Amino acid sequence: MPSQKVVRCELRRKGEQVPAGIRYVPLEIFGLWEYLMSTKHGFEVSTPRASLWVDMEESPEIAYGNSTFDRVTEITAFLYSKRDDMFSRVCRYFPSEECAQLKPIFLAHYPGGPDAGDMKPQVREKSGVWLHRPGPAA
Repeated sequence: MPSQKVVRCELRRKGEQVPAGIRYVPLEIFGLWEYLMSTKHGFEVSTPRASLWVDMEESPEIAYGNSTFDRVTEITAFLYSKRDDMFSRVCRYFPSEECAQLKPIFLAHYPGGPDAGDMKPQVREKSGVWLHRPGPAA
């Protein structure tokens, strides 16, 4: 998958004045993710902006072009369901410099267990970039 539609947004706990963290969420699940983060976890989600995440292995020339971008790592977990006797793929995106901190939090949502047949998720990382697009014309 050389590119994926991803929303970049800011995330902070409701009522806190600390600088917001940046998150990258697949466009297809952004609405659900935003709802869960605000209602279940007590976060404010602001300044959403959609663009493309591009796999650097597939398109390394992007880093040398005129585009501005954020370095973003794709983490994919392949999860086995004993009930369904098949694997499913869960893919999330993290700022590359924060990936080591955020990866364990992400994977904690998918531990091996009885439904997984005691199989731990298989995990793959890919380096990529989230491309900044010009803003709308005024």
